Order: sequence, then C-alpha cells, then structure tokens
Amino acid sequence: MSGDLPLPSERRILVIDDNTAIHQDFRKILGRPGDAEMEMESTEALFFGKDARTWFDIDSACQGREGLEKVARAMEEGRPYSIAFVDVRMPPGWDGIETVEHIWKICPDIQIVLCTAYSDCSWHDMRDRLDARDRMLILKKPFDGIEVLQMAHALTEKWSLLQESKVRVGNLEAVVGHRTRELEESEKAALLLRDEALDARRKAEQALAALRRECEERARLETRFREQASLLDKARDAIVVRDLDHRVTYWNKSAERLFGWNAEEALGRPVQELISQDAAAFEGACAELRESGEWAGEQEVVTRDGKHIVIDARWTLVRDENSQPSRVLAIQTDITRHKDFERQFLRAQRLESIGTLAGGIAHDLNNVFTPIMMGVELLQMNMRDPRAEALLRTVAGSAARGAEMVNQVLSFARGEEGPRLEVEANALITDVVQFVSETFPKNVRIEHVADSPACMFSGDPTRLHQVLVNLCVNARDAMPEGGRIFIKASTVEFDPAVAAGILDARPGPHVRIGVEDEGGGISPDVMERIFDPFFTTKEPGKGTGLGLPTSLSIVKSHGGFMMAENSPAGGAIFTLYFPATAGKTAQAVVAATPPLPRGNGETILVVDDEEPIRGVARQILEAFGYRVMVAADGEEACLIYAKHGAAIAVVLTDMMMPGRDGPAAIREISKMNPRVKIIATSGISTHGATARTAAPQVSHFLAKPYTTGILLKALGEVLAS
Repeated sequence: MSGDLPLPSERRILVIDDNTAIHQDFRKILGRPGDAEMEMESTEALFFGKDARTWFDIDSACQGREGLEKVARAMEEGRPYSIAFVDVRMPPGWDGIETVEHIWKICPDIQIVLCTAYSDCSWHDMRDRLDARDRMLILKKPFDGIEVLQMAHALTEKWSLLQESKVRVGNLEAVVGHRTRELEESEKAALLLRDEALDARRKAEQALAALRRECEERARLETRFREQASLLDKARDAIVVRDLDHRVTYWNKSAERLFGWNAEEALGRPVQELISQDAAAFEGACAELRESGEWAGEQEVVTRDGKHIVIDARWTLVRDENSQPSRVLAIQTDITRHKDFERQFLRAQRLESIGTLAGGIAHDLNNVFTPIMMGVELLQMNMRDPRAEALLRTVAGSAARGAEMVNQVLSFARGEEGPRLEVEANALITDVVQFVSETFPKNVRIEHVADSPACMFSGDPTRLHQVLVNLCVNARDAMPEGGRIFIKASTVEFDPAVAAGILDARPGPHVRIGVEDEGGGISPDVMERIFDPFFTTKEPGKGTGLGLPTSLSIVKSHGGFMMAENSPAGGAIFTLYFPATAGKTAQAVVAATPPLPRGNGETILVVDDEEPIRGVARQILEAFGYRVMVAADGEEACLIYAKHGAAIAVVLTDMMMPGRDGPAAIREISKMNPRVKIIATSGISTHGATARTAAPQVSHFLAKPYTTGILLKALGEVLAS
C-alpha cells in the first residue's frame, strides 16, 4: 500500500477481531489488489462486473482498546473510518458490545457491523443493549463474500449520505440563524422606534437613570458575589449547595479537593452519584432535614478514587423569600485523621488499662506462686521417695514456668524492654511451638524444622516471642480450614555486594527464622501494604492492622530486617534476619551445689498480707536456723517493731498491702531505727525502685515468686553487711 494516495474517508474500514485470520479474510474480500490473494476477484466481478472493482483501506485491531485508539487517531487525523466490523467475543478485555459503546462515544457516525459465530447472540438483545436502531448490522460467521461486499458498499453509501446531510443541515441552520438574528434585530429596532415615539424626553431620561442605578446595583452585587465565592473557595470545608432533588448547584474548591470531582463535572448531577454513601443513612438524614430544617452528623463516604473517608456534615435547609424550601446548604469537614487519632487514643487507653489490670493480676499470681515454689523446696529437703521427688520437681517446674509466663505478659502489656540476652533460635522456636500448639485449633499443626544446632543472636526473648507468635496467628488466620505452619531456623552469610542490594541488611553472618503457612498467599496489592499501620484485611473487630508493623519495629530494633513473599506451594513466607553473634550454645556444667546459708538464731520480721507466704517463710527460715516474727500488714509490723525492734535483725516486707502498705511501713520503721536492715518484696518487679526511694535502709529487693535459695542468700548478704 506504500506509495499510493490515501483513499477517501468513506472507503476506510476498521476490523476489530482477536483472530488475525479474520483480518486476512476481510483484506481478501475488500482490500485493494496486491494486498491479499486474488481469489475474491471472481466473486466481486460476478457481483459488480469485471470493470467495477472497488477496494477499501482496511485497518485491523485485535482488542477493543486497540480499536478505540485507532478510531480516536483517525478522528484526530481528519480521516475517520466509515465502517467498523467488530467481533462480539474477544477475551480478555472488552467484548464487542463494550467496544462499540466506547467507539460511539467519540465517533457516533461510524457504521457498525457486529460479527458473531454464536447462535446464542440475539441481534435484538445486542441492538437494545446498545440502543442502536439504525447504526448497526449483524454478520454471521463464516462470512459470505458477496454479503460482506454488499454491506461494505451499502454502509459506505449510507455514511457518505449522512455526512452530506450533516453538512447541508449545518448550512441550513446557519442560514436560519442568520435570518432569525436579522428579524430579532429588526424587531428590537421597531420597538425602540415605537418607544422613542411614544415616550416623552423626560420619561426617557428617568428610565435611563433608573437603568443606570440598576446596572450599578447589579454590578455591585456581582462583585460582592464573586468576592464571597472566592472566600468560599478558600474555605477548608467542602461547601456544596444542591436543589431539593439533591442535584448540585454549587461546588467549591475544597469539595473538589476532598471528593475528587471538579465543579464542571459536579454541577447538575445528583450528589449521591458524586459522594458514595449508605443509602438508608442518606434518606434518614434527608427526612430529619425536611422535618427540622437542619441535620448534623458523621458520614462515611467514598471519594472518586475509591478512598473511604469520614466527614462531619452540617446540612441546612435554605428558604426563598416566600419561606418555601428552595435548596440545601451542606458544609462538610474531613475528620478521617481525627477519627484515626481518636481510635489510636482509645486503643492506647485500652492497652494502658490492660497493663494496669495485668499488673494487679501478676501481683496476685506471684503471691500464689511464691508459697508453692518455696513449699516445694521445703518438702524436697525431707523427701526420700523417688516418685514423690519427681512429682515435686514437676510441680516446681510448672510453678516456675507459670511465674515466667506472668512476667512475660506483664512485660508485654507495659511495653517494657527486656534485657538483651544470647538467644538460641531453635530454643526460642521450641518455646513458641509449645505455646502455640496449646492454644491453636487442632486442625492447625506447628512443625519446627531444626536445620542448625546453634543459631545464636542477641535479643529480648519476650519481644521475639511476641513477633513469632504474631506471625503464627496470621498464618493460622490464613488457613480457616486448617493446615500446617513450618518454623525453621538457619544461618546465612551476606557478603557486602548482597547486603547492598537488600534494604536494612548488613554484611556478615545472620540468623534466619522463617514462618511458612499453607494458606492462599498474599495478593500483590495487599503485599505492598502489609507493613502499613492500621492496614488489615481482616473483618472489623478481628484485627487492628498493628501486628505486622509492630513485629517489623521489634525486628529492626534488634538490628535485623523482615521479608515477605509467596511460596511456590501457594502459602506465604515471612523471614526474619538477625545479626548472628559468636556465642555458642550453653553446655551443661555439672558442679557441686553449694550449701544454702544458715542463720544463727537471728530474728526476722516477715510482713505480708498473704497468710500462705507468711506460713511457708516461717517454716523455711526456722528450718535454717532463724527466729521468725510475722505481721499481716504495715500497721502490725510497725507495732511489732516498736516493741521488739532491738531483737529484730532484718525486716522482710511486701510492698503492696491493704491499709499501711510497704513503703509507708518502711518509712515508719526507718524513723524508729535508722540502721534497720530491710529486704523489700513484691509481685511487680517495678516496685524495686519504689522500695529503694522509700528509705536508704532498703538494701535488697526480691521479685516474687522467689525461691528458698534466693531468700536465704539475700538474708546472708544483708546480715553479713
């Protein structure tokens, strides 16, 4: 086709079909000689005669969007297509009906022939769906060459006649418009002449003066209106005026910024189309507006770009000069960030309340564990039955584990940073697997894949435990029907080149901990936002969107980084990397246990509001050579010390007691004897600082639950000092 002059627009045809063979068929039937094989010449000659060969300029597209682009380009070039042969079914993407809808929006005159090989495609249904009565034909596959030629010539002629008629109509409208303006001007001239003939000079001058005053007033009002409109556009609130049918009549700049629609797009359209919101809530607000003339409240709406926001709306019913409702003034403020801050504040308050509650529970539980642990040790000293000794060891271990769990819960609830210790990854995973296995449904299995016997790094075990439990919970939620969770620890070495290509990575050895599930994986759009605070795919009330961001923050605070990806099997994999340390797994050291220190008849005053603690402490201390006095609260302790203070060597007092508590009793006893020796105890570890500030005489603090060895060692150190 190169080197030929372009054909007129009426002979330009576009074929849109996902089958390129169809493109060749149309070129064979309709294309100019040399473009395709000439088998169709005999057909055309049969229909038109040998000297009547007519060809068309054939363009083709495989999808609807491509066809639309070619139509638009042809319009820009001033050489539009006269006919488009469009296939009905073109997966993926638009089908033929959608393609025609888009084409007619930019080129309404193009003649459409829908091509289909399916009998279930009803011509009437397609025509009604497109609302096309005279602009569309249907062509069944396989094509008949003569039928295609007939359609091409007929529709080309129709298109040409349509363009010619448009030109003629346009010329006629121009002539009619010109004559109408001449008649209107003539009528105005005649009226002016009549007025000049009938009215006196005085009335004309008065009328002119009145007209001038009116023009000046209107100009003043227009200026004032423009100033007020400018001020409204500068307002931070979205200001919208709508008529009683809720069609927009005014839309300020803030409304454009907030909802995404500009004023030209918004004017005249129903507000429900521009601001998507709950239909029932909207109708309820309108009913209250009609009844009281005003409405105010919060609305959750969706903007043009699909963003969910919360607005504070104030509606006012505006009345005309006859006190009849005429329009609605709506002032709307974006309070999305305020609501987010409010939710964060309430969540922080809840966490603070949980921390306070956890502190009280921890204190009570530690008071429960203290006599158990000390009592077990007292029994073990006199136990000779091996089976009973084994049972006591089990009780002691369970009590110690329970006390550690209480301390972990308290530390997490208060957000306290625990000490950085040498952590062995497999040991950490073992604890997490044991904890999770006891709490997860039975259809979810946790498997620990141990790859290396010694994966050491420095960290806070409590917070690392929190991270792994959170990842396991997410994995469980991704498998509502059950499945397996794999946790694996290994070591990896990053050289400088590899570390430079990974965000937050550093060269050197790292401990790698992976958590993998058998769920459905993470979609690409969700993967981009999983670490965003408050982003969650869970239902309301089932997730805050803070789990992964918090876990990522904890990992980064350890100098590590976290990566998320989908596994080839379909699940999700979260991998944690921590800088490895040179530490090795601890080796068991068998050494003789030193004997516990004993007393020499010294008197110890035990002050605690828990009777089991007082009783067990009395038995243990007396068994190790001490004399014991007990008090149930601070008031009783002060009375006993006032009477027997000279004989009392050490005061062992709890910090939290009803009435006069530990700090008050410490201060009072210190006044009686500035050289008194005091050991403070409490079920809450933070009370150690409180005890030392109460009086300088407090030399030791024991966090409950404590063992017999810890108590006796502390007494020995205090008495020796």
